[in-house]
Amino acid sequence: MCISKVQHPKCKMLNRNTIVGEVTGVLTRARVERRLICGLLPAITFLEDNPDGALLCMLSQTRPGDAATHIQTVLLQAFCYENFIPVIQVDSSEKLADLCGLSEGKGRNSECFCAIITTDTNNELNPDEDPPLSPSEQKLADFYECTLEEYPRPVIHLPSLGTT
Repeated sequence: MCISKVQHPKCKMLNRNTIVGEVTGVLTRARVERRLICGLLPAITFLEDNPDGALLCMLSQTRPGDAATHIQTVLLQAFCYENFIPVIQVDSSEKLADLCGLSEGKGRNSECFCAIITTDTNNELNPDEDPPLSPSEQKLADFYECTLEEYPRPVIHLPSLGTT
């Protein structure tokens, strides 16, 4: 007997072709608003102290043979899953660093394996309420939910360096 999964209407409406634009827009806005934590160790430190302060996590793919970074990203992804933080996988740590503003004024060989978009600290919230999401942040959270059971997980191909 075959059991078919009923797909949520919001998943049917999701345009996967626009997701890369949503990712770049969310990262740019978070950077301008100073709501962006870049790098594995800063992200882990932030999440240890304030897991409820994270809206989204962007994780880049690791290079084959980089076992230490791979283990850290797998553990970070598991932590995010346990704390209901959507994780969006991207194709390049260099492109992610460029979108996070880490390569400005430096050589173009900066890397960022993880970026956390945090909640707005100026927003007074009831501790029992979820933080409000911008429309782009909501689309990324919906994309995460709609692709949660896909294997392999979809990877967003960021724009090439210098075109952001």
